[in-house]
Amino acid sequence: MSEEKKKEGEVKEETIITKKSTRFGWRDLTLNIVFSLVMITSLVVFVFIERPAEGDLVDWFTRILVTVLPLLIFGNRVFRESIYQMDYISIQEATIKYRSTPLLFTGIRTKKAEVDIRSIRKFGISKIPRKFSFDLRKHKNKAMLILNLKDGKEHIFGEYFTNEDLVEICVYIKKIYPKAKLITNLGQEYPKLEELQKKVSSSKRIKELEDDDGEPEGVDVRRK
Repeated sequence: MSEEKKKEGEVKEETIITKKSTRFGWRDLTLNIVFSLVMITSLVVFVFIERPAEGDLVDWFTRILVTVLPLLIFGNRVFRESIYQMDYISIQEATIKYRSTPLLFTGIRTKKAEVDIRSIRKFGISKIPRKFSFDLRKHKNKAMLILNLKDGKEHIFGEYFTNEDLVEICVYIKKIYPKAKLITNLGQEYPKLEELQKKVSSSKRIKELEDDDGEPEGVDVRRK
């Protein structure tokens, strides 16, 4: 392989825009830490200090269940909230790359994926259910990003990102791939949307994408 081809293979995709996560308060994290400590104390007291009678398997099982299971739940939440700052959303040429930590019950595991922008059928932002989070009580319209793909798959992420950052990501997606349908009415909530759209549309380094094969939407789904 020639040196020129090697250099071409080593060229990285140009990053068009990157957004990083933002913390929305400390109440959820504090409560999860407190509940985790309570469960650890309960485990030590009821399993190791006040030990159940030997041979009483039901008592052993009950004590372990009511202490270990909640500890795993709250400990998992503490861990996920402690690593939220590693989250990002990045658009690199024709690809959206993201890492997103769930906010309590908006997800179970940390999500990380790459999405071809040409595979998006429709997209937008949707309000996060805030009844599971004390930190989101003052952020009544906190949103997350939803991508519906042509093959029927769905990507939901961006819980730790500001709405303004998610809106900007949407504007860039629409500019790069106009065929994707923006399903959120952003104009009413974001008065600066039109100004942002003009700024993005005037950018010369953003190229609009077209479908590679030219097939209509739904072809992949019908083939299955």
